[in-house]
Amino acid sequence: MDKKVVILSGMPASGKDTVSDMIYEMDKRFVPFKKHRSVGEFDKIKDTYYNISHDEFEVKITNGDFIQYHQRYGRYYGISEEVLLSYLEKDEIPIIHIGRIENYMAFLGNIVAFQKKHNLSLEVIHIQLWETAETLRARIINREKNDEEAAKRIVAMEQEFDDNIELMHKGKKPYTLILKNSDANETCSAIIKYVDHEPHEILGYEEFWGYLKKLEKKKIE
Repeated sequence: MDKKVVILSGMPASGKDTVSDMIYEMDKRFVPFKKHRSVGEFDKIKDTYYNISHDEFEVKITNGDFIQYHQRYGRYYGISEEVLLSYLEKDEIPIIHIGRIENYMAFLGNIVAFQKKHNLSLEVIHIQLWETAETLRARIINREKNDEEAAKRIVAMEQEFDDNIELMHKGKKPYTLILKNSDANETCSAIIKYVDHEPHEILGYEEFWGYLKKLEKKKIE
């Protein structure tokens, strides 16, 4: 039987943290994955990460500890091989947050070697959460008390919309399921049902691409 990994993508403020926490409360098989993050002297420490220094993170990179890592907002973020294996050995379904599509593709490329190394068969379910740009911008401004941090996340949000517009034009479909996250309860229920029924269709593109076309047209105008 395949072990399962849920990759949760989505623009800043699309609700990845909220959905991950709620799914865990609804079904203990699903566990929010704890990434490693590099932090500086003045960073706000969040226990949702393994917080280590910039130098410590780079030592781990050199040692090949990460299946995937990247830099964003001036920090490193990484998916530890050891941490992922610990979830799978307990038959848990880790929910891993990966924002940009290029980082997902790096993860997907490296996960093949991870499976061979540990004699595993993994089903990777890639779910994209989204909301309108206006809604996301309002959420970011409302939750970020620091104007500089808010500005960084708005830029990142716009960048991810542009990434998806590019994917749309290329006809690429990297997501297994796409959900407009207007209601977190409905989103969580949909994800659990989707994972349990082991569907094979790619769903959600029609509505998402329809919005991307409108967003692109608005930018041009």
